[in-house]
Amino acid sequence: MEYGMLLAFLVFALIFVVGGVAANWLLMPHKPNATKNSTYECGVEPISDANIRYNIRFYVYALMYVVFAVEAVFLFPWAVVFKEIPGLMPLFEAVLFILILVLALAYAWKKGALKWD
Repeated sequence: MEYGMLLAFLVFALIFVVGGVAANWLLMPHKPNATKNSTYECGVEPISDANIRYNIRFYVYALMYVVFAVEAVFLFPWAVVFKEIPGLMPLFEAVLFILILVLALAYAWKKGALKWD
């Protein structure tokens, strides 16, 4: 019966979600009109379409951020167990990992992926 507690949580979660949706459907007033169906932007009438095209540079910067955030996620556990592993091998592994990421950043920089003009 290892999964008994998990099953109990799953059943409780399903009851909670289904009960919440049912209560919302029963108690919510449904009176649509033009004012309720209009777009709301902080109390200001919308002036254009919400679907606009973003410059690809935003995605490049976001991708670079994700790469270095993942780097930090991998380095934190390494830093925690660094003193427990004997020798210099963990240090060489971390330096190699960071070197690969620095080379990737230098490559992106050289290719002009980080230029904004």
